[in-house]
Amino acid sequence: MTRGSFSIRYNPDKLRDMINEGKRAKEIMKEFKISPYTLREHLRMLQEQDKKIYYVKGLFDDPEAEQPKSRQAGIVFSKELLEKGGFSPGDALEVTVEDGKLILKKTQED
Repeated sequence: MTRGSFSIRYNPDKLRDMINEGKRAKEIMKEFKISPYTLREHLRMLQEQDKKIYYVKGLFDDPEAEQPKSRQAGIVFSKELLEKGGFSPGDALEVTVEDGKLILKKTQED
């Protein structure tokens, strides 16, 4: 099989085994040291080779950039996630907890 620069780490046997073991996309990407885009390409090549459809858990989930991340100084939200909620980067927010949910409200700046 011809290998392009994107597929230098392509190992169909190992990829097939990891998928059959139920490994998630993050585990496979870490093992192969590849990006989500490259994993999609490797998956496409494997499916073409095996004439079979494989499903990799977590590969087509929402981009990680949209998930809030907890930091020691607080929670960091992506620009896209803020915009979905009607907020903008730099907005002052009031955070409350109601029934186990975080509620964000834009505060009025003086």
